[in-house]
Amino acid sequence: METVNATFSIRTDSQNMFIDVPVAPMQPDVRERTRPVFTGLEDHTIAIEDASELTRNYRKSAGKGAIKGGFFGRAALEQVLSQEGVVGIRYYYAQENNGRPVLILVGVDENGKDMIDGFLCERALPCPPFCSPWNPLNS
Repeated sequence: METVNATFSIRTDSQNMFIDVPVAPMQPDVRERTRPVFTGLEDHTIAIEDASELTRNYRKSAGKGAIKGGFFGRAALEQVLSQEGVVGIRYYYAQENNGRPVLILVGVDENGKDMIDGFLCERALPCPPFCSPWNPLNS
């Protein structure tokens, strides 16, 4: 047996050559939820001191000039939330082709299912340059 690198090896017998590579573990079957998991009344409150610490942690790791946040208008949020069966919003981290980070917002039903056939939001107005004046969340 000849080892090529730490991730795979090549072995041969008299007539064949085999490449041994790691096999990804089996993924669990994805089952659609049949009972409600969300109500839309979940508590997401946070004290300004805790929120300030979390955003400061992010700003330190993201580096100077990184996008700190973004703005979605009320009409877009209400359009997502007003869809039949929506109890909340899920966000997905995404990236423009130019590397700029964005969020995708999608309505979620009581079973935790993304309402992908409905209205989705994207392309928040980025901060910077569309930032609030100095406050504990952005400075």
